[in-house]
Amino acid sequence: MLIHDIAALLGVSTDTVRYYEREGLLDERHVARKPNGYRDYGDAAAERLRLLLQARRSGMSIAEVKTLAAAFDDGTLTHDLQLKLLREKRVSLDQQARALDTARATIAAKIAHLESRTQTPPEVRPWRPGT
Repeated sequence: MLIHDIAALLGVSTDTVRYYEREGLLDERHVARKPNGYRDYGDAAAERLRLLLQARRSGMSIAEVKTLAAAFDDGTLTHDLQLKLLREKRVSLDQQARALDTARATIAAKIAHLESRTQTPPEVRPWRPGT
């Protein structure tokens, strides 16, 4: 299938497919060339891209995805290694969540401080004789 076909199948842009190719995560095992020079993405490419996208959607960086892909490709992606990498990622995400919570609390405190300093002008009442 052509690049636009595989992109549509997986719900990504053609740029995303090209990006994974540039990063070396899709190679001649996954992509062939037609006589006219067009890339031909087969089932192997679709399966590989599904796995890459799943890893990215779970918060993995490109470097982490490359580590996973390399281990998979050379046959060293064991159950234990998968658990180790996923646990490390969870720890990293927990740290990021705590940092975001701290930033959110800091911003909320600053907003509250600024709102408490906001002075609303006194209510202006029209002048009436005798009041």
